[in-house]
Amino acid sequence: MPAVRRARDGVSGDQTGVPGDQTAPPPAGGDSAAVSGRRGLRALSPAGLAILVATVLALALRLFLVTRPGYLTSGTVEYDDGVYMGAALRLLHGALPYKDYAFVQPPGIVVVALPGALVGTLTSQATGLAAARVLSVLASTACVPLAGRLVRHRGAITVAVTAGILAVYPADVLSARTLLLEPWMNLACLLAVSAAFRQSRLASPRWLAWAGVAFGVGVAIKFWAAVPAAVLLAACLIDRPPAGTSRVRRAAALAGGTVGGFAVLTAPFALFAPSAFIHETLLDQVSRQGADSPLSLRLAHLTGLIDVLGLNGKFALPGTTAHSLFGMGAEGSTHTVSVGWPAFAAAALGIAVIAVGYLHGRRQRTPLEWFALVTAVLATAAILQYSAFFYHYPDFPAPWLAIAVGTAIGSLACLIRGSGSWARTGRRVVAAAVAVVIVVIAGAEARDLEPARVPVTPASVSALVPKGSCLVADQVSFAIAADRLAAPTAGCPDVLDSLAVTLSLSGGVSPVGGAGQDPKVVDGWEAIFGQAQYVWLQGGSATRIPWTPVLTSWFAAHFRLIASYPGYGESKLYARDH
Repeated sequence: MPAVRRARDGVSGDQTGVPGDQTAPPPAGGDSAAVSGRRGLRALSPAGLAILVATVLALALRLFLVTRPGYLTSGTVEYDDGVYMGAALRLLHGALPYKDYAFVQPPGIVVVALPGALVGTLTSQATGLAAARVLSVLASTACVPLAGRLVRHRGAITVAVTAGILAVYPADVLSARTLLLEPWMNLACLLAVSAAFRQSRLASPRWLAWAGVAFGVGVAIKFWAAVPAAVLLAACLIDRPPAGTSRVRRAAALAGGTVGGFAVLTAPFALFAPSAFIHETLLDQVSRQGADSPLSLRLAHLTGLIDVLGLNGKFALPGTTAHSLFGMGAEGSTHTVSVGWPAFAAAALGIAVIAVGYLHGRRQRTPLEWFALVTAVLATAAILQYSAFFYHYPDFPAPWLAIAVGTAIGSLACLIRGSGSWARTGRRVVAAAVAVVIVVIAGAEARDLEPARVPVTPASVSALVPKGSCLVADQVSFAIAADRLAAPTAGCPDVLDSLAVTLSLSGGVSPVGGAGQDPKVVDGWEAIFGQAQYVWLQGGSATRIPWTPVLTSWFAAHFRLIASYPGYGESKLYARDH
């Protein structure tokens, strides 16, 4: 019997993993559960098997990194994770961001961090931080099957490329190792898109409303989620609706859900200090300045080229150097180096593959596929142009780039047409090649991550800083890892994000941008330190606190060094000199 052609994909719907592949229906009669038990993995379609394998691979790689020595409980893994966990711990004590302390992100991440904070309250703060990091691993991993499921109707090759890329994408792997915004934002956005599309076509207004709610949650975690939400809103207005509905109705459902989801999560925090909320989360973020990063370095991160680049920006095989750009990301650092032409060549190759793939069979491109492409382009442009750049920023376009590349390669695989043995063999070779490439990349990344280590929290802190003392740490993850983030008390300054404090005092000017030139900023920090019993400073505190000669002299006159930890973020612990 001739193979049935699918007009949308232009290929046969056999079970070799080509676009159009569908799971075969269970045999008539009998117990489906018993059939599933007998067949095991054979009951999965090739696309379903590709999703399963990619998900397991993603989970294994992320767990491998987070369980490297020190990564679960050390305070040196990241700066941001301590801010978010500290805010959640503060919330359990009744203190609110914007109202009681400076906080430059929307409040959704505070809610996300609450389970870890609860664990930290019941056990130790370091244990709570570990719980939050494991939950972030699960959030990042969950994005892989969600992305794969969105393109499942296109067949196993498209699914394998999409889910496989996201499983090993460097920025996604690195972001998953601790409490950062991107994995949770991506999870909310992928849930939104999963609700918004059915077989790559826009769903009913009811489902679009739920998609809006998920997008609203994503925006409440990080404002960048507004980009895919806006693209989907445009798709609702452009795409021809089915009979019985309208473009306006679909757009209104999505917009209403988005506003509702955002408001429910944000209003309980913003209403207590609306002016501070707007200034800190919007104006201060827009005006902040970061260290300049070369365009070639940003492209190297976006294309995944950092897997094979050493700290000098030159090619180096995994395991042949003590550090790579990928390995530096595992240590929470973005090494600034000019990569040169290889980054531009890799970006050009990626653009060419996507362009050719999308142009081939362009009449069969679906709203989902155009949505992913437009979102990927806008998200990529945003992080290429933003004043600051960090290793985890490329995780913003990661899901949409993965879908776009998967769509393009799946489309090109359609060139192998027919239902004969030669065509089936050709498609299986392509599928096998995709699997081999993804597994090789995962193996290379694991080898590069194997020597990763971060120092454990110095044991002497517990003896030097009594529990409940007023400790100001410019990197609050240090205090959390040492179980020394005290509950808010009168007379003790509440500093969770030292950079946010500087931005708030200066009206959005960072130390890099010249915040120290404003006497109000120096006076503000003098007042903060003047209330502290202990101060713990990380070696890079000058990027967050404007250490002018005046402030440095004042601090030296009022505090004495009691401990130095050169292996722990080059940090130093001071006590007030009474």
